[in-house]
Order: sequence, then structure tokens, then C-alpha cells
Amino acid sequence: MSFDPKSSVKIFIGELNWSIMAIFLLMFIVSFWSKPSRMMMIKKNLINSLSEQFEIGLKTKKDSAKIMFTSLFMFIVTCNLMGMIPNLFTSSSHLTFNLFMSVPMWTGFFIFGWIKYSNKMFEHLVPNGTPDALISFMVLIELISTTIRPLTLSIRLMANMVSGHLLLTLLGNSMVSSNMILVMILTLVQSMLSSLELGVAIIQAYVFCMLLTLYSDDSDYQ
Repeated sequence: MSFDPKSSVKIFIGELNWSIMAIFLLMFIVSFWSKPSRMMMIKKNLINSLSEQFEIGLKTKKDSAKIMFTSLFMFIVTCNLMGMIPNLFTSSSHLTFNLFMSVPMWTGFFIFGWIKYSNKMFEHLVPNGTPDALISFMVLIELISTTIRPLTLSIRLMANMVSGHLLLTLLGNSMVSSNMILVMILTLVQSMLSSLELGVAIIQAYVFCMLLTLYSDDSDYQ
């Protein structure tokens, strides 16, 4: 169930496994109280802290850019944390889902840079101090490394989520035919791995968004 995108239960918006991502929208429910609750204050402080972090990596100081990357982080970390619940689908463990987020954003940054800062983008393909004989070779290498950025970004997130979840699944399955002492040891190991996986889920969402901010800077020479 954790890795299977198909579900035997279907609702009017499609597969039930994929629709679990819609829980992210619950974070934007407006409070009906005149004064903010503790949860609303915690959420506001968290969003402000994330905005300050992404502002460090962004050249532009526009609030729209910070809001975009903060929203993307909250979406990814929600999907990652939902996958920590037993028998719930982990959407970020699928390459198609990650490419759906990374490719459109990288393509937008890439096209924007080449249209508005064409000369700077050409200069970026040739590092300073490159010998004349290696210029053509370096341009090819830089183009390839730039082109595969969304793929490596997606594979990084997928690999980290799959590896931890798979290890937890294997440990859980091995408890079926184990004695009581071994079950207690495996439970302790699985609890420690779950704590580690919880940190990985948050860190990988942060790394995904922070690398996207750096990719956006490569196309912004303002």
C-alpha cells in the first residue's frame, strides 16, 4: 500500500491513494475565531521561518517567490509525513510525481534566463579560465549537467523516501516468523529508524526546495 499507486477504492476524483495529497489543503483553512489559536500561531511562525530560509537562497526579494517555495515545501513535507503512517500511500516515492514538480519549475527558470539574459546564460556555460581548446567540450558538459538537474532532483527525493520506507517494511515483515526476543529487538530498531525517517522526510523536502531556489538564481542576473 505504501508504494502502490493503485487502489481498489475509487472516488469521484480518482484513485484514493493519490487523493491523499489533498490533505495539504487543510492547512489553509481560515480560522473562525477572532483571535488566532495556538495552532494558527505555530503555523504562521513556521511559514515565516521558512520564508526567511528561502530568502537567503533567492536573489529576488519579491514575496511571491518566497510564497511559492514555502508552499511547495509544505506540500512535499506533508506528502512525506503522510507516508510515515502505516498502510498509507507515499506519493513522493514515485519518480513521476517528483518530475511533475521539478520539470515545470526548472523549465520556467531555464526559458526565462535564456530569453531575458541570453548573454549571461552563454557566459555561464564557459567557466572562467577555461582553455580555448576545451571551450566546446565544457559547453557540452555544462549543457548536459544543466539539463539533467530536474531528473537528479527527483531521483534524490525518490531514493531517500523509498530506501527508508522499504527498510521499515522489511523489518516489519520479518517480525511475523520471529520469536519474542527478536521481535522486541526489531521493534526497538524500527522505532529508531522511524525517528530517523521522520527527519529525512523533512530534510529532503527542504533540500528539494532549496536546490530549486539555487536553480532559479542561475537564471536571474538582475
